[in-house]
This record gives sequence, structure tokens and C-alpha cells, in this order.
Amino acid sequence: MFRPRTLLERFKDPRTNEPLNATQNLDALIESIISNLTRMLNTRQGGPMIQPEDYGMVDITDISARFPDSITDVQKAIKTTIEKYEPRLKNVQVEHIGEGTDIQTLKFKITAQLADRKARESVYFETVVDPTGEVQLNG
Repeated sequence: MFRPRTLLERFKDPRTNEPLNATQNLDALIESIISNLTRMLNTRQGGPMIQPEDYGMVDITDISARFPDSITDVQKAIKTTIEKYEPRLKNVQVEHIGEGTDIQTLKFKITAQLADRKARESVYFETVVDPTGEVQLNG
């Protein structure tokens, strides 16, 4: 499955047009996915005028008022957003990790498989949601 680089990735490095699929360039593919997830999870729904209204995350600062019940809502929001707007991943699972009493940050482990049929690699990401709703992603 050929997955061309995004337009922003081509602007950033116009010299090459290597495909981003798991069998040819796994590191570049993972880097591109992390970049897209970071951008997407830090975009608030309804914010960008050129994106669909449900692109991005709900405002997590509104959800956090219901802590710890809000953990499940944040998990679902992350999973739904990834499943809908990151087609290079499939079988997405989001699991809360860390202490259940820390209301300053929420940590989640994202597990998924690359959608490329030739590759069966699983990928793992850890997210940290800070009190302002900003999401940091580590792959």
C-alpha cells in the first residue's frame, strides 16, 4: 500500500518523495504518525475552519471537572479521534495508566497496528494530558 507523504512533510523536505509505508520506510512512517497524532490531539473540535467540525479532541479542560469519572470520556475521545482521522492505524486501544488520584496529568497508552497489510507491526504511544488540555505524545 503506497502512502504518500503529507503536503506539509513534502514542504519540509522537498528533495525526496519516498513513500511512507511500513515495508519501505518504517521510521519515517512512525514519525509521520506521531506528528499527525500530536497535531490532531492538540486541536480542539470546531477550532479549525477548514476541518470537519468533529476533527480533533473535545475540550479536555471541561471534562476534567468530573475527575475521576472523566478518565473514561478522555479515553473514548482519544480512541474515536484516532480511528476516524488516522487511517494508517487499525485496532486502536487506549488504556489509562498511572495513578488514579493525580488530577494534574492523565497518562494513556495507545496500542495499534499499522494498517498496511504487509506489515503486522504493533505500535505503542504514551500520551500525557496536562491540566491545560495539551497532549504530549511519545512513541
